[in-house]
Amino acid sequence: MSKFLKTAAIAVFGVIVMSVGLTAPASADVNIRTGKAADLPIRANTPSAGDIERSYAGFYNPNVPLEPKYAVSYRGDTPKVRKALQTLMGMSKTYDYFSIQGRITKVNVNGNRMSVTGNGVMAGFPATSFTYHYIREAGIWKYDWKANCATGCQGNPDFGY
Repeated sequence: MSKFLKTAAIAVFGVIVMSVGLTAPASADVNIRTGKAADLPIRANTPSAGDIERSYAGFYNPNVPLEPKYAVSYRGDTPKVRKALQTLMGMSKTYDYFSIQGRITKVNVNGNRMSVTGNGVMAGFPATSFTYHYIREAGIWKYDWKANCATGCQGNPDFGY
């Protein structure tokens, strides 16, 4: 009986260790609701997927004001970009409602340009794939909305550049 209890205890311990290991990546997911303005600027020369996911969450969190979002948008200080972003952010309330996450699968840095491929995830399931483009300016990676919307954005906004 003692050998059976010892084997059972080892098996239970193994299951606990495995379940912690399997759930760790899911708990690391960054949800739109947890995004903060402080997460928006990406400064690393070659950002990690986590850096980009946190910035994505901050950008789409409807509780983060537009001003910090303009600051991390290429030409975000111009009236056309501001107007276009106001239109694009009009849908962000639904992103919060559905608890969307962005999971980055590929980062490609080429000088002062970066492209990022990932998946929008809703309730743990991939909902859409995306490629975002960035331009590095004054040490910060800024969203290149004109390139991001080249394949189509709601209302076909004019970014003025």
